[in-house]
Amino acid sequence: MRIKGLDKMLLLLITCCLVGCAGCDSKFINPRISLWQQDKIPYGTWYAYNSLFTYFPEAEDIFLIKESPALGIGGSSVDWEDPAESNDSTETEDLLPELYVVVSPRFLPTDAEKEDLLRFVRKGNHLVIASLEYDNSFLDSLGVQIVYDQPVISSADTILYMLRTSALNTYQTYGYPGEKNPYHFTVDSSSGWEILGTIQSGAPNCIRMRLDSGTITLHSNPLQLTNFFLLHKDNHRYWSDLLSGLSHSYSFIWWDDYFRTPKTDTNNFSSLGVFMKYPALKWALYTILFLLGILLFSEMKRRRKIIPVLTPPENSSLDFVKTIGRLYYQHKDNSDLAIKMETYLMEFIRQHYHIQGNLPEDQLVRQLSLKSGVAPALLTSLFYEFRMIEEHGTVSDEDLLRMNDLIEQFHIKRS
Repeated sequence: MRIKGLDKMLLLLITCCLVGCAGCDSKFINPRISLWQQDKIPYGTWYAYNSLFTYFPEAEDIFLIKESPALGIGGSSVDWEDPAESNDSTETEDLLPELYVVVSPRFLPTDAEKEDLLRFVRKGNHLVIASLEYDNSFLDSLGVQIVYDQPVISSADTILYMLRTSALNTYQTYGYPGEKNPYHFTVDSSSGWEILGTIQSGAPNCIRMRLDSGTITLHSNPLQLTNFFLLHKDNHRYWSDLLSGLSHSYSFIWWDDYFRTPKTDTNNFSSLGVFMKYPALKWALYTILFLLGILLFSEMKRRRKIIPVLTPPENSSLDFVKTIGRLYYQHKDNSDLAIKMETYLMEFIRQHYHIQGNLPEDQLVRQLSLKSGVAPALLTSLFYEFRMIEEHGTVSDEDLLRMNDLIEQFHIKRS
């Protein structure tokens, strides 16, 4: 039996439904990237945050920072002043270093925040920053540039990242079936940066530099510190190997939540300052202002003269009637005028009452009287004047006036 076209479409639809139902058993992965230390979703940082207690049990506590570093870190054993400004130098030398961790979608510090963080590192502390977006001036001051390539998503468990372990001084490979981020750094060979981790192409995505007695570690992919990555197979070693090159014990550990959700200072906020901060927006604003200036200058002159007010045309129908009347009055052709008056009236009767003018006079009078409501005597007098004009051919002024009066009475009394 041959399968018709409709049967083929139904068979194809059923097949697609069965294939779709077969894939419904796969687990749904929350794609939201929060990087919040309390989130246990795939792209939260709950494991990285809580594992610090295991890696550094000597630390007195792990503090959550929700304010700007420019305001200082309350409760820290090391203040934010330079060593030269501190009078009690022997006390600070005996203290353990501190660890400051920033895991954020963007790291855009102000000038004051950059200075305070660098001062914190120069006092012998360690700063770890993992972010997708960095402030260009901050990277330029450290001799680093970041390259933003297009991220891709792969379902295959492909090894894309490598990290050098401090113990074996060899690179270990890591991978996970999540979002792959190819962002990486370019560093100056003479700037003192040490490459710790790379992406699959070999470009560095994790670098570290010693600044005085402290260190700065930069990472271009904070997704490698999320629950999804660190809890996949043996990837938890990535976080421990990254921290193993730093101090083995800390007095305090600071986990930054300020740059993840930066607070805007409404007193110092300026909409124009936002435009001036980014070169593309700044030049776009300059271009718009320039074009508006040209438009304003070109519209200052009037394009055309003032249009004068035109008076509406007068109704010349009355003048036309007077002119025609004078013409007939001068020629004294009453007969032609009477014939035209009769013709116009008969055409009016034909159009309004649908009565033909070639009927016998008595029949014409009877039908017109019934339809118009005019007395038969008036109609008989009117048609009698028409007949006299046609028979005699000559029309006096009195005859013409009498016929005109009868026509006017007809129009007045008709319905």
